[in-house]
Amino acid sequence: MSKDKYALELERAIFNWYYGGENAAPESVFNAVSAGLKNDMQMMVPIELPQTMLEEIGDPEKLKAGDIFSVKEDIHIKFKHLAADENGHYFIPLFTSREEMEKGETASTIVQPLKDLFERAAFWKSCVGYIINPWDKKLVLQRNIIGMLSGYEPQSHINFVRGSVIDMHVGAIVNAANTSLLGGGGVDGAIHKAAGIGLLNECRKLGGCKTGEAKITGAYNIKNADCIIHTVGPVYSGSREDAELLAACYTNSLDIALENNCSSIAFSGISTGVYGYPLEEAARVSLLAAVRWLNEHKDTVMNIYFCCYREAEMAAYEAVMNDAQRR
Repeated sequence: MSKDKYALELERAIFNWYYGGENAAPESVFNAVSAGLKNDMQMMVPIELPQTMLEEIGDPEKLKAGDIFSVKEDIHIKFKHLAADENGHYFIPLFTSREEMEKGETASTIVQPLKDLFERAAFWKSCVGYIINPWDKKLVLQRNIIGMLSGYEPQSHINFVRGSVIDMHVGAIVNAANTSLLGGGGVDGAIHKAAGIGLLNECRKLGGCKTGEAKITGAYNIKNADCIIHTVGPVYSGSREDAELLAACYTNSLDIALENNCSSIAFSGISTGVYGYPLEEAARVSLLAAVRWLNEHKDTVMNIYFCCYREAEMAAYEAVMNDAQRR
C-alpha cells in the first residue's frame, strides 16, 4: 500500500503533536483525521488468516509483496485485537503505512477506508476503539472520540512548538534566508546542512530573493517535509517598513504553501537572530500576519506551526497571547 497524502498528513500531525509536548493542542490531528474521512483515506488493518486462506496460499514464506490469490468460497476475516482490559474489551490496530506497521510485529493486512471503520465500530460491542500506529507515536481513538470526529468540522489552527523547524513533519518548512539564498548562519545554515548540496544547487538557480518575498525549493535530505520556502526578513531599524516587510514574509510564504498544495507549514523565527528584530515585536507581527491570512482564506484548512528554538522565543509568543487575552 502506497501512502496517500491524507495518511501522510495524519502521520505528520501525530508526530508534531507528540513533539509539541504534553500541552500540545490536538486540533491539527483532528483536522488530519477529518480530511481523511472526507477523502477516502485508506488504512492498513492487520488480520488473522483463516485456515481456508492459509491452505490456498500454501507456503507463506514464498509470498512476495503484491502477490494476488483467490479462494473458491466466502471466508470470514477477523481483525487482530489489542487487549484493552481483562474483560475481553479490545482495540483494533490501524496503520497509515507499511513503514509504521513494520516498527512492531508484522502481520497480514487488508486495506479499509477509515470512514467505513468508523461506521462499523458501533456494531462491535467489545471493541472500545482504534489505535492508529500503535508501535510508536500512537493515536488512541476511543468510541466517544470516534463519534466526535465523525462530525468534526476542520478549521485552520496555529500551534506554538518549542523546538527546531528542521524537526517538524509538514508540507513546508520556512527558512529565514538571506538575499543570496545560498546559506548563512543560524537556522539558514542548519537547514542547508540538513538538506544537503542539492538544496544549494537549486538555490543558485533562483537569482536570490528580495526582502519580504519568498521562493520555494525541494527539501532534499530533509525527508519529513515536502519543500522548503525561503523568505528574507528585514534587518531591524525601528521603522514602520520593518513590520510591513516582516509581515510580507509570512503572508508570501503562506501563499506559496497554498499554491503548492501544502496543508501544513512550520515557520522558524524570521529576522529575530542577527537581523536584530525584537522578539516580542516579531512575535506580534508574525501572529497578526498569520491570523489575517487565515481570515482571508476561510475555505482553506492550514495547520501553522511557529517553531521557537529558544525559550525566549516561546516566552515572546506567550506574552503576545496573554496581552491579546487581556484586551
